[in-house]
Amino acid sequence: MTTLDPVPTPQQLFRWFDSGRITREEFRTAMAVHTNEIIEEMEQAHANPLVAKFNELMNRREAWKWSRKHGEALIREILYVLMDEERFTPARWLWNAAHPHIPLSCFFRTRGTPMLRFLEMNVRPQIITVLIEHGGSETLQPTREQFTLRRNRQTRLMVERRELM
Repeated sequence: MTTLDPVPTPQQLFRWFDSGRITREEFRTAMAVHTNEIIEEMEQAHANPLVAKFNELMNRREAWKWSRKHGEALIREILYVLMDEERFTPARWLWNAAHPHIPLSCFFRTRGTPMLRFLEMNVRPQIITVLIEHGGSETLQPTREQFTLRRNRQTRLMVERRELM
């Protein structure tokens, strides 16, 4: 596997496996990283159920706020476009954002680490600008990035520009 991100998204791994760039064993090994992250999150939630419930409520509130203002379909479309962005660490949690049966709140992480939340959004007919805060840890501040998304001729959103703030 040759990529700048040490942990490719599951979507990238599926593409690479289907195109023959990686073997079945490399695919399984890389997907095991994602599986272990999910299991670790579940164990943390089980160990601290009150904190987990509070985080879940805050994530639901964040998803509700943005979907009420701009519509759930657009928020999912934005998250799905960000999923393919290179060197965007939260992309590994967004790979199934387009699936409507998965609650939108699952993709926001307003508390704890790693963080992923929208700070500002400006929606115009062809251009969307989104200020996102993501990453961070106990010792490191989260990163703020502004993404400018534009619709192409096929009406698909594409990342036009990305700036650190």
